[in-house]
Amino acid sequence: EIIYGVRGRFSASMADQDIIVNEGDMLLINVNEVHAFHHFEPCEYYCLQFDPTVFFFSSAYSTGAKYLLPFLMAMTRDLGKNSTFSLLARKEELESTHIPDYIRDYHREFTEKAPGYELAIRADICRIFLWYIRRMEKNGISVYSSPGIRQEDILRLNEVLDYIHENYMQPVLAEKMAKMCNMSYSYFSRFFRHAVGQTFSDYLLYVRLTEAEKLLITTSKSISQIALDTGFSTSSYFITQFKKHRHITPKQLKQKIAAADDARK
Repeated sequence: EIIYGVRGRFSASMADQDIIVNEGDMLLINVNEVHAFHHFEPCEYYCLQFDPTVFFFSSAYSTGAKYLLPFLMAMTRDLGKNSTFSLLARKEELESTHIPDYIRDYHREFTEKAPGYELAIRADICRIFLWYIRRMEKNGISVYSSPGIRQEDILRLNEVLDYIHENYMQPVLAEKMAKMCNMSYSYFSRFFRHAVGQTFSDYLLYVRLTEAEKLLITTSKSISQIALDTGFSTSSYFITQFKKHRHITPKQLKQKIAAADDARK
């Protein structure tokens, strides 16, 4: 989550500490970080929630992984305890940057949902993370040389992500990926979840559903064929999972796209 104060002030309780967030301040909260807000007065803030895997899922996802995996891993291990770096950025620090503009643009794009808004949101998030990474370097903190982050682990995880994105249409077993990384199955499972923010099976499902959604929108293939092409064992399982995660059935999505096409004609 990215929290940005718009009006008033409040306290954010996280990592065994209370952080005061004022108007114009920005706070970054990591995946699975337990937190709570306590309002001192009437206040307003933006809460931008996103899945870190948006950085990985694209034709250039490995570039995002190269820079952001170490950052996300270090957030959990080190940054919250590092007195020289804070995940809270004060208004005075942000005033000379475009960060407030990126946050407002994210909120506007998400609210209006104009065509291509997902791309705009991803761009805004990447810009914000880039600012955090360069801010760390400026403060003498290099995530990529941190003793808690092993470069070989990042390289191994990139190999796994490469394999998933190239072979999602076939059976992909966590046990095989663990061997690829020279890790035990249990250690690999913990490592993958810690680094990506999802279990291996959840991430694989995410990739398959995203690819299936592309085919539903851009092709005339049948639902059963799309299920087969994206690695689902049966079309019924595909339909169940798609509805669960997209809150719409594949058939309903196809009908929605067809209706939109007819309206444009």
